[in-house]
Amino acid sequence: MKISVITAVWNAERSIARCVESVRGNGVEHLLMDNCSTDRTVAIARELDPAVRVISEPDKGIYDAMNRGAVRAAGDILAWLNADDYYLPGALEKVAAYFAAHPETELLHGDLQVNGRRVKPASGVASFGGFRVFHPTVFVRREVFEKYGPFDLSFPICADLAFFLKAGRAGVRFTHLDETLTDFAIGGVSTKRRKATAKEVRRILLDNGYGPLFANGWYCAMRLRAIAAAIVKKS
Repeated sequence: MKISVITAVWNAERSIARCVESVRGNGVEHLLMDNCSTDRTVAIARELDPAVRVISEPDKGIYDAMNRGAVRAAGDILAWLNADDYYLPGALEKVAAYFAAHPETELLHGDLQVNGRRVKPASGVASFGGFRVFHPTVFVRREVFEKYGPFDLSFPICADLAFFLKAGRAGVRFTHLDETLTDFAIGGVSTKRRKATAKEVRRILLDNGYGPLFANGWYCAMRLRAIAAAIVKKS
């Protein structure tokens, strides 16, 4: 069993070191899909881990880079780690041990660390049937991604959610590992473009058979939260 971690990156010299160091030395392949960075991102990564595979080429966004990485990866288990995020100590060993002990596992995911606080995946109605998981904690069998992927580039913000719902609704088994696997940095595209994110989520829900009442209700809830956050920020 081989794990491949794919990191889409562009000009991340301030954060790439911790990302690379969290993967290095774990017997894991690390692919850096670099969108032709103009800073020291690539140099820093290579200095820290000469084994990291750097592929520098223009991409059409983060999910395009993530798809390209999946094609080039040698592993039979795929994972995607953001350039601003990093795996916590022991996380990769725990994941590898779980897959070794449970070879029937199709998709494994865990908890996030955000600002030092442990965050578990959504539950109940908000979990979308248990398929709303944190992509920086996901490890998925290659054959599952090849069957239900790649990431749909028509969803530039939430293509990961679209993949998870498609796979889950088709019967892929999601397994939650009760461990905090990844430190997540706040400030990605989905947290900055709230209105566009809400629209994408609504379309993804409709595409996956959740029904207009549920999809529109979720859209309204997301918009209300965004408005409330904006009011708090201004006050």
